[in-house]
Amino acid sequence: MPVFFRQLFPRYKAMTTVADQYLNISGYQFITLEHLPLLQADLSVFLQQQQVKGTVLIAEEGINVALCGSPNAIENCQNWFQQTPPFADLHFKSSYSSFLPFSKLKVKIRHEIISFGQAGLDPEHDAAPRLSALELKSWLDQGRRFTLLDTRNNYEIESGTFKQASNVDIDNFREFAEAAEKSDSIDKAAPIVTFCTGGVRCEKAAPWLLQNGFENVLQLDGGILAYFAACGGAHWEGNCFVFDDRVEIDSNAFETGAVLCKACHRAVSIEHQQSGEFVDGESCPACFVKPAAQPSPEPSAD
Repeated sequence: MPVFFRQLFPRYKAMTTVADQYLNISGYQFITLEHLPLLQADLSVFLQQQQVKGTVLIAEEGINVALCGSPNAIENCQNWFQQTPPFADLHFKSSYSSFLPFSKLKVKIRHEIISFGQAGLDPEHDAAPRLSALELKSWLDQGRRFTLLDTRNNYEIESGTFKQASNVDIDNFREFAEAAEKSDSIDKAAPIVTFCTGGVRCEKAAPWLLQNGFENVLQLDGGILAYFAACGGAHWEGNCFVFDDRVEIDSNAFETGAVLCKACHRAVSIEHQQSGEFVDGESCPACFVKPAAQPSPEPSAD
């Protein structure tokens, strides 16, 4: 990697060997949990001992995990989950990064592990059928008729999505149900395949669709991250927005060097960081407001 690039973006380091990198894992499981404060305390103590960073959300409906640390520390964390009922079936997706993309460790109790706001859903027992990454690629290769529905927020979709994807134009996942009811971008006569970054949002979106008049609904198993791992960038355009300090990853799961605009929460590419419209903490080319033109001075009467 050119020296000037590292000087301009010191946080973005050349991808070298696995031993020089940090290991990121993410995973979720919808399963009934009890005694949440005790679980929170046990998790906090163990994860602090491993010196990992990231976020763990626990609720009565399940657990949502995103952690990063040295490969040895992360392996210890995975072993802890596998050996601790009821998390034996908690599966993780992994990737490497050249820096720690989290600044703190947080273990939080929440009402939902992904906020949706729709009562009557039971993702643990009523999950929609799953379509594997390889099966989805095969459908796309064949040109089959189906709706590939992106359940993510607009600012995520701006970073990248499947070339064939549709969406319901939302800025927050809690808007999904109302937006899907009103959307004309979903073909109810054809199969619907929902997808999101890691799968957790589709565990709620797909069952909700099935309960509300959409008859043939599937979910991409493991989300975009699982698709990248199995199929690379086939049928994909752009990058993938992620909710940590990497901001974006490419289809090889490497950070792209993007940063987050603190004004509009969009990813700002390396190219756009060189724009005069990018002011760290204030604006980026997507949200920059040009100053109003000043009126020309009136000509002098003299």
